Amino acid sequence: MKKKQSGFIITLVVIIGIVLLTKSIGVLPWWSFVVPVLLLGWVISKKQWRVAGFGTGFIAGFLIWFFGNLYFDSTLNGIVLGRIGLLIAMPKIVVLLLAGIMGGVLTGLALYAGKNLPARA
Repeated sequence: MKKKQSGFIITLVVIIGIVLLTKSIGVLPWWSFVVPVLLLGWVISKKQWRVAGFGTGFIAGFLIWFFGNLYFDSTLNGIVLGRIGLLIAMPKIVVLLLAGIMGGVLTGLALYAGKNLPARA
């Protein structure tokens, strides 16, 4: 019972740390979202949870980036993605898909790398 409580407290501290790190994203570079995902992958391997590394990270990253950009596009009346689409001569949906794929690849690689870090550091 004592060991389960200790593991829960450690997991809770890690989650709070990840949330605090993610909330400071405004002062960090755009790619800094991979650091909490990397830490999450390390926790997954340490806890020996059975989670597919790259696939799970890719799907999560793709959905977050695609729908996040879709949300910001709708709140800004399509101005930003329309201009980016004109800049690279592609329609808005292609820009959304490319952003989703880039976010998915980065998140998938971060989770995969975190899972493959040694559990005993």
